[in-house]
Amino acid sequence: MKALQPIMAHERIQIVDVLRGIAIFGILLVNMAHFSYPDLYLAMVGKENFFTHQWSAADRTVRIFLDIFIQMKFILMFSFLFGFGMVMMMERALANGRNFVPVYIRRLLALLLFGTIHAFLIWDGDILMDYALLGFILLIFRKAKAKTLIIWACIFYMLFALPFALSSFGDVSQPEIDDWQQSFQTEMESKAKHALDVYENGSFSEIANQRLQDRMYYMSMNGMPSLNPLLFFYSSLPYFCMFLIGASFAKANIFQNTAKNRKRLFVIGVSGFVIGVPANIAFGLWHQDIYLLIGAPFLTLFYVAAITILFTKPIMNKLLQPFSAVGKTAFTNYLLQSVICTFIFYHYGLGLYGKVNPFLGLLITIGIYAIQLIISHFWTKRFLFGPFEWLWRTLTYLRPQPFVKK
Repeated sequence: MKALQPIMAHERIQIVDVLRGIAIFGILLVNMAHFSYPDLYLAMVGKENFFTHQWSAADRTVRIFLDIFIQMKFILMFSFLFGFGMVMMMERALANGRNFVPVYIRRLLALLLFGTIHAFLIWDGDILMDYALLGFILLIFRKAKAKTLIIWACIFYMLFALPFALSSFGDVSQPEIDDWQQSFQTEMESKAKHALDVYENGSFSEIANQRLQDRMYYMSMNGMPSLNPLLFFYSSLPYFCMFLIGASFAKANIFQNTAKNRKRLFVIGVSGFVIGVPANIAFGLWHQDIYLLIGAPFLTLFYVAAITILFTKPIMNKLLQPFSAVGKTAFTNYLLQSVICTFIFYHYGLGLYGKVNPFLGLLITIGIYAIQLIISHFWTKRFLFGPFEWLWRTLTYLRPQPFVKK
């Protein structure tokens, strides 16, 4: 068997890096709420609560914009690219005579390690642990054809969305349920106020303890602490379905030959726009989860198709190119966003937790990402990978990887 060799930079598909760089920006736009105030609990209290009452018209406008055009779309895009990457890594491994599965399992275990450290020591909103665990299930589908992957994605997604559809349009108002909901919202409001106080005023150890509580609460909703694999898989189906769709794009060589697949991309883009925009506007107006579940994946695919088509145009290619540097160092940039934002908002840093509403949060997001764009641009001129990408690859291949460009 050939010695394990890294996939070098010249083998990368540029549009994938561009999409990944844009996805990192969209993820920060959404995560800013969770960084700057107890959005985890406030989302369960309701749209109108003790915290949102202080928002200005600009804050509410930004929140509506994020709900319609950003919320869930870019984490799904990131999930899409994760699935795409798995197939590309597999095909390159097979082409070079490597045994893919052991290498990919090491890659997932390393990701799980990074995610665990990130979730419990830096920021509770980590998604890397979920991706690592779901990656083991994705391996089962590695040999499936593109159409088969799409079919499975549709089946899984409909299974996930069906209960939300029934609860959204069915009459579930009963005294017992109403009493439970009122009690639940009261509990969530108490948790939100406690988190607000700790992150804004607490010591380092108090903040660490609160982060642990928040992380365990998040994990309790998807079956991780109880080691319930069925509950975890079910609650993570939106991500996993996008894994499958991304893998299908890789199998169908969509990004490898965009000129040949231009018509297909156009159809995907139009379909995503026609279905995704109205559904997401409905979510922004009425806040029924089913509208988001319908609209988010379609709007995500519209973004993917539209950006890919625009990237083939010389002028737009130049405008979109800077995002590729962030995409090449996406893992590092994702982790740095957590380090930067927890320093800005937690009491052991600048202590702005609870003092930044959506409009100001939007400006801070743009500022952070602009700095990441600049740093990533200069970094990728000199280095093959971001520092955490390099470490991840080294753990994957069990040997130091090249780092500095020759």
